[in-house]
Amino acid sequence: MNIFPYSTKFNLLLVTVTTVFTAGLNLPTQGQQAGSIEMKIHPDRWSEWYRPADQPVFTKEYGNNHDAVIFREPGHPYPYQMIVSHETSGAQLWRAQSFSWSSSDWELVSAEYNIGGHYEYDDGVKVNDTYYLFEQGIVYTYRGDLADGDGNWQRAGTYPQDQCDDIGVYYENGLFHIFGEYGRFPHGPDGTSLSHFTSSTGLGDWKLVDTKAVDPNPDGSATYGVGDPTIAKIEGTYYLFCDRESEDTPYRVTGWRTDDLTSRFEYLGEVITPRSNQVDDWDNHRIQDADILYVPELSRYVMVCNMKDIDGNPGGDFESNHLGEGETRVVGFFYSGAVIEIR
Repeated sequence: MNIFPYSTKFNLLLVTVTTVFTAGLNLPTQGQQAGSIEMKIHPDRWSEWYRPADQPVFTKEYGNNHDAVIFREPGHPYPYQMIVSHETSGAQLWRAQSFSWSSSDWELVSAEYNIGGHYEYDDGVKVNDTYYLFEQGIVYTYRGDLADGDGNWQRAGTYPQDQCDDIGVYYENGLFHIFGEYGRFPHGPDGTSLSHFTSSTGLGDWKLVDTKAVDPNPDGSATYGVGDPTIAKIEGTYYLFCDRESEDTPYRVTGWRTDDLTSRFEYLGEVITPRSNQVDDWDNHRIQDADILYVPELSRYVMVCNMKDIDGNPGGDFESNHLGEGETRVVGFFYSGAVIEIR
């Protein structure tokens, strides 16, 4: 199967749009309330996402797979390339000549791809001939074919992790934008909002735009935690998808939108949710850490997300310092319900 171009961190020229309705869409409800918080949900076709297969797991091999960063390289012999976090010993680098949600159609370039010895990598973007990868307040850069990048990424800059953690990055018109966790969520490692910083280099001199660019707690409480955003510009509108959890509700992916990056994002609702009532699915506990990409072969956007199961069913070999007995952690793809042609 095939789907979208570039790292989705780019300006899109949109020509025709067709909305399709597909079985299995995770549609947002028309209202949501938790405690004293009630947030208006804005209907939007880009909030409709579905599973392309019943179990859209990229691979169940290589253990603890999570926090993928995906790129598209037009003109490259392998246009689709994806870094999948694993353990501090190294990530995985995959590549494919055409898009598929299944690893059987991809080539594993390296199962121990060394960037900086981190457990995970937040997000990345390619600008001109340079890749930028962000993690733990550090900006890594690399120029060249990703297949030759093992051990060759350079520690080139920093960003304010204490005010913008687990970030998503977007580049447009000479400016890097990062959105990340801000404030303390008492029930997990998230922020109570997403802050927004900008930089002309992506390596430093970050300027604060807003500490509540995405705010799931408009009453000032800490009911919801948010983090790990990904951003795309579609039909002139900026869409941000990020994790959200509460004290009793594990991660799911929520959608937000704005017409201007200097303005705060509006809430679209939950767009991808785990199948909590199913005991034999890979995604029956939580879904998080989305990374978005446009795939021209499919005329759709896709998001690759972490999926976690804690009942040991369907099982697998998932030995990890970060997983409990019987737990599984994999990445899998979700497709947009709307299709769009970009020329």
